[in-house]
Amino acid sequence: MPRRPERTADPRRRRDGRRGGNRRWTSGAGGAARAAVAGDDPLARPERRRIRARPGPRRAGAGERVPSTWRNVSAQRRYCQTWRELVARHRGRVQWAPMRMLWRPIVDKVAPYDAGKPIEAELRAGTVIRLSANESPLGPSPSAVEAVRREAARVHLYPDGGSTELREALARRLGVGADWLVVGNGADELLGLLGRAAYEPGDDVVIPQPAFEPYATEAILAGANVVASPLDGYETDLDDMRRRVTARTKALIICTPHNPASTIVPGRRLEAFLGALGNDPPLCVVDEAYRDFCDDPDTVDGVDLVRRHPTAIALRTFSKIAGLAGLRIGYVIARPECIDVLNRVRAPYNVNRLAQVAALAALGDAEHLERTRAVVLAERPRLRAALAERGAPSPPSQANFLLVKVGDRAASLRAGLARGGILVRDGAAVGFPGHLRIAIGTREQNDRLLAAWDRALAA
Repeated sequence: MPRRPERTADPRRRRDGRRGGNRRWTSGAGGAARAAVAGDDPLARPERRRIRARPGPRRAGAGERVPSTWRNVSAQRRYCQTWRELVARHRGRVQWAPMRMLWRPIVDKVAPYDAGKPIEAELRAGTVIRLSANESPLGPSPSAVEAVRREAARVHLYPDGGSTELREALARRLGVGADWLVVGNGADELLGLLGRAAYEPGDDVVIPQPAFEPYATEAILAGANVVASPLDGYETDLDDMRRRVTARTKALIICTPHNPASTIVPGRRLEAFLGALGNDPPLCVVDEAYRDFCDDPDTVDGVDLVRRHPTAIALRTFSKIAGLAGLRIGYVIARPECIDVLNRVRAPYNVNRLAQVAALAALGDAEHLERTRAVVLAERPRLRAALAERGAPSPPSQANFLLVKVGDRAASLRAGLARGGILVRDGAAVGFPGHLRIAIGTREQNDRLLAAWDRALAA
């Protein structure tokens, strides 16, 4: 039973705690709640008596009005022992439910992606060379930069939801129909679309390991089983992958050139592999992110694979050769029936305006693309030979990076290079302990790398 109300100093305050009356309740659950809502902290008033929660729903006293946020008292009492604690929780002072109860348990199986230490301040100052993320040594095309600058004034407008102009330009370049293409917010989103559209709980997804982490992440989040196929040294073992295919296998994922191993799956071997999968083959996703840096004549062409194999899907990106990693844009090449399914599960405006115009401009600047490729093809063998002379061999790379074997010197070398302003990727973070992954830079950047390497060895 609430106590009698007392007159307040403000004659305009109503009895329910709001302005307009002249009385308010001084204790009881409703009074404490109203005091909290009105800004009068009951926790700061020790003279108020402690009101313990009683079984059963509480009814408001005569003339008493309980705020709507406090009416579901029976649910609140499961987490609070006293009305005083209830008030504290309402004010954000007591955590009332474990957050873990709200999330899918399967998320516990996924580790957050480690993109490395942010170094934006150092990059702006020009004191650090980042060779840790396999980025373009020359950056984006000047045409792409100018296109972004022009488009910036229109970012208040939604983008073209289907990336129509870009798809049409890609279709002309690749010799396929625009309905064979879907554009996404980087390869990560495209892998997510595949998982959302194809994977179901109980499906198997065969993935070479180690490999790019999102391959497995998207399968796990869809409830599928990741079937790991170990590399044969630095090579994708197609025979092992074939042995792991069962009736439950929904997809195979092949990265060529492989990240982080840098090696390719020869085109003839991959053709034979796909042909041996039978009349009801699983999806075969071929990630060609680094294809533009290949000079091996037996390099896979994803467009040809898709034409010959109905379940083949090729994945490409503008992050590497085009230098647009910061804008996040890539695309899938597949049969129209597959593209139709992916369009059904993607977000309506999944690629922003700036990314679309930059990719379109980059695609049209063939000279810049060729210059970037030429830098990598010239510097890759030179850097590989120089590091081999220093006791750091690497497999024959067809990508824009080297996977260098350094053994137990990995940590000290990486730290020494960082002191010299050169950032490289720890091989242990990508499944190759005792290795460093090093992107191919310009000649000047690679010379700085070698000088810092020599200092680190001498330290």
